[in-house]
Amino acid sequence: MRALEVGNFVAKIVLYVLPRRWSDRIRDNCAEFDVWVYRTGTTRRKPRMTLFEGVGATLLFDLALFGTKNWMISLIIRTFTKFQNSWDTPFSSEQDATHQVLAFCRSLSIPHDEEAWMWEFPPSQYTCLNDFFSRQYNAKYAPPIGTETLVSPACCTVSCYRDNSTLERLLVKGCDYQLNDIGLWPPEDVTSYGQHHVLLGYLSPSDYHRVHAPISGTCVHLALEDEQTRSASVKFFGGKFNLLNKNKRLVVIFEQSSKNINKNGKPLRVALVVIGGVGVDTIVYNSSRNMLGQFVQKGEEVAAFRAGGSAVAMFSNQSLDYDPKFLRACENGPVELLMGESLSKTPPSS
Repeated sequence: MRALEVGNFVAKIVLYVLPRRWSDRIRDNCAEFDVWVYRTGTTRRKPRMTLFEGVGATLLFDLALFGTKNWMISLIIRTFTKFQNSWDTPFSSEQDATHQVLAFCRSLSIPHDEEAWMWEFPPSQYTCLNDFFSRQYNAKYAPPIGTETLVSPACCTVSCYRDNSTLERLLVKGCDYQLNDIGLWPPEDVTSYGQHHVLLGYLSPSDYHRVHAPISGTCVHLALEDEQTRSASVKFFGGKFNLLNKNKRLVVIFEQSSKNINKNGKPLRVALVVIGGVGVDTIVYNSSRNMLGQFVQKGEEVAAFRAGGSAVAMFSNQSLDYDPKFLRACENGPVELLMGESLSKTPPSS
């Protein structure tokens, strides 16, 4: 990807002309950080973002130098989204596809061993960069779906908060965030959604960008919120942009109505909020079926992103049986998950 190489070169020049406090902030945001890899029980270093991403994301969304609600920031986001949409430009040939897909993999450290190619199609068969960005696994290499009740909805780096109040206090204190403005359903459950663990996961541009059902249940609500919004960067949830209330997002509610009835007579409902980041102009529903009103198996695909980093959030109206090992890992910092990894400690009841 020549554009990424040029972008990083330009970013290095920009760092030299910016005030030191800004350039230091950019370097901090681009620095590698430690994540606990849940599947292996080991720690690894992971890059936050490229230098090119870091310059733009820090100045626009972390420091918010151009504000949050005005024509200037709106123009900048529209321009960036238009650039990201250039990823829909078709490759000129199979050779061009192979060259660009492999260059994209190298630039973002996406696995691309040609002897053990883990994606659905060979590089030459993708039609454009967005086609590869929203790629599927080759069945041989797809992560297995865990046998327990609750599984990870995506390949992502997650943080887990005890409840919505903890989320507000530790993360989204820099903006006018409101739980009841996310689009959670039904409205009478909103208070309950705020009383239990909140899972927040970030999908980096190098991650597999499809989102799956975290539990088995009936899809009782499916709605795209703020559809016309040009989303801000999901890299800075703690910043001044109200990402959970203002970014384009798909809200999906799964219900287990025949069991897990609480003392108030309400069934277990798990809300999956699929959040688009800057440049993510499309959240694509699972096109193979109409989920609303249908029973969905855990691990079944719900949606896919096209172009750019994105995030997922998960709420529940009852306590979920999270594995204490997972919760302890989250207490120590970010945790890296694969889609389908078991997060609860009990198997589903029959």
